[in-house]
Amino acid sequence: MNIKTIPNFQLVVVLLLLLIICGCKGPANFSEPPHRPKVIFDTDLDSDVDDVGALAMLYNLHHAGEIELLGVVVTSDDPYAPVCAAALNSFYGLPELRVGFLKNQPELKHHSRYTKQIAEEFPSSLNSWEDAEDAVELYRSILAKSPNESVYVVTVGHLSSLQGLLQSEPDGISELDGKELAHKKIREWICMGGQYPQGKEANFYRPDPASTVYCMNNWDKAVTLIGWEIGNLIITGGSWLKEKMNPQHPVYRGYELYNDFAGRQSWDQLAVLQLLPNAESLFSFVNGNVVVAPDGSNTWVNKEEGKHRYTIIKPGVGSETVTNLVDSLMAGEMLILTE
Repeated sequence: MNIKTIPNFQLVVVLLLLLIICGCKGPANFSEPPHRPKVIFDTDLDSDVDDVGALAMLYNLHHAGEIELLGVVVTSDDPYAPVCAAALNSFYGLPELRVGFLKNQPELKHHSRYTKQIAEEFPSSLNSWEDAEDAVELYRSILAKSPNESVYVVTVGHLSSLQGLLQSEPDGISELDGKELAHKKIREWICMGGQYPQGKEANFYRPDPASTVYCMNNWDKAVTLIGWEIGNLIITGGSWLKEKMNPQHPVYRGYELYNDFAGRQSWDQLAVLQLLPNAESLFSFVNGNVVVAPDGSNTWVNKEEGKHRYTIIKPGVGSETVTNLVDSLMAGEMLILTE
């Protein structure tokens, strides 16, 4: 089997997944995504660069007609983060894509290696974080306008904004409270967080472990979990990506500023891969429930009918296959396999 690449926008994605192995169905509460999943992406776009890579994949999949990206929620205390997100939106031809920001935080501080530079070097629809929409209001507005059980929420950071949604009261946007609205409109939550079968991972414990406990305890629908241990295996954003991208590209700048294309683990990108209609050809899942302690550490309880599942790479699918897919989707190319 040989891997070839084809340009992103010349044809609809022909994903390598179909030709790897025939994927099996998950339990009843997990279903294959529809042809074009509607997506809200909730990101802590600041400390790591895998958020930038995941956004690049989402933009490319959106333009290829594989997903519909509805909005970007920035759950961060970096004031440049929402402007950086808006700059990325604009560069990819989506200046109207809505950006929410976790507001009313006690303190904002710049600590990212790339958000300020991207925000200042590239045009953006936002002049400052104050111009962004409130994260909870953005969540509520998008969900209220969406068909029932149509939206996938992908979280790749701490869960403060999602907790805000679940705790929100009825308002002029919707007569439903946040939990009712979420469970009516969201089809599935894909969460990069935790370590399986047990451990202590940054998204779950830093800086708001209470939000993790609350969300896991108050979410009654399906959750697909991407743990630290699986993303740690997939190193992308190295020399191959550097050769493929223009130095004037904001994704290039993000990886250049972060570690000069030394390669980085792909936690957030693996969450995006779960949106693909045949992702189960690449991944297997362990069914059960995650239990989160007050300090954000987690343990796993195996249960065939559990509402949670964590992700592993399917036996026979090498990490190199997943690595190549992620890099190619970030670069705006799609992978096909030929026998």
